Amino acid sequence: MFKLNSFFLKSLWKGGLLLLAILIGVLTLIYTDRFTDQLRAQENDRVRLWGESISLILTSNSNSDLTMATRIIELNTSIPLILTDDQNRILTYRNLNSKDTSINFLSKELSKMMDYSDPITVNISPGVEQFIYRDESRSLKRLRFFPKLFLGITSLYLFFAYLAFSRSRKSEQSLVWNGMAKETAHQLGTPLSALFGWTMILEEEGVKSKALNEIKKDLSRLQIVADRFSKIGSEPHFSKVDIIGLLNQSSEYMQKRSSKTLKINIKSTHQLPNLKVEPVLIGWVFENLMRNAIDAMDGKGVLSISIRVLEKSISIDFDDSGKGISTKDRRNIFKPGFTTKSRGWGLGLSLSKRIVEIVHGGRLYLLTSQLDKGTVFRMDLKII
Repeated sequence: MFKLNSFFLKSLWKGGLLLLAILIGVLTLIYTDRFTDQLRAQENDRVRLWGESISLILTSNSNSDLTMATRIIELNTSIPLILTDDQNRILTYRNLNSKDTSINFLSKELSKMMDYSDPITVNISPGVEQFIYRDESRSLKRLRFFPKLFLGITSLYLFFAYLAFSRSRKSEQSLVWNGMAKETAHQLGTPLSALFGWTMILEEEGVKSKALNEIKKDLSRLQIVADRFSKIGSEPHFSKVDIIGLLNQSSEYMQKRSSKTLKINIKSTHQLPNLKVEPVLIGWVFENLMRNAIDAMDGKGVLSISIRVLEKSISIDFDDSGKGISTKDRRNIFKPGFTTKSRGWGLGLSLSKRIVEIVHGGRLYLLTSQLDKGTVFRMDLKII
């Protein structure tokens, strides 16, 4: 239970950091939008003031021409403007972000400005009106875009930094696992050698009993376990193996150590090719998957192992009739240390996935699972 709580606390901590980052990004965007909205209002006020000034100048002297009005518009060096008559014919323009002066371009710009905001009316003379249309200045657009660009670049940086950190951490974990596995094999080797020696002495002294034979079998089993640990992280030695034979060997071992109310059935509709695998490690994966299925069925039910031959691989399904896996646990089942059992370290599936995918270049994944109905794990191994 402690390991399970630690795992969820770690996930909660990561989720909290992610939510904090999202909150900072959202607050930044909200603050920037409010600030740019204020600047937009100020630009609108400036344009409106220009329009009122032009109207005041022109209406105060009916003989005035548009020189003063045009001059006031020219004083604006940042806000895009288009001046039209009452028929929406373009009279002059300013600060458009293009050197294109064609009618089509100016018409498109005018259409965008019409959608942007209502025009400012300029009274040229009684009954004669002109209109100023406007858009955001380039600086305001850049200011509105910059936080999004900054957050995007920061997100990409954090994403790649996380990937680099994750790979570094996985590399460290691999080194630790390999070191622990080799040390475990080394530690097991010394007492195993001594125990084998003692059995030989007992045989030489004429001791013959069923118990001694069983001890020798268990010692051989321990030797297999030590051999498995010694091969973790070592250069694999592949050989052509009869997969059905290896599955039968693993199922017989697990069946003898399970209740009579549990059955393991192996079925294949094809003649299987011999696969080039590391037999000790693949046998370990088979036993891990069988053991998990047996635990999920609480010692009663049927574990069906079916094999299909595909074009470039074989597919092996481990289908149990156990209690199933909840939706919230499915994404974590292959993570080191995750377990829902009261006993165990949560390394079986993680090790199995590593052996299948890293050592053999195959795939191991959860195919389906339904609560109180069962689970199917699928293993794909390449035909070499």
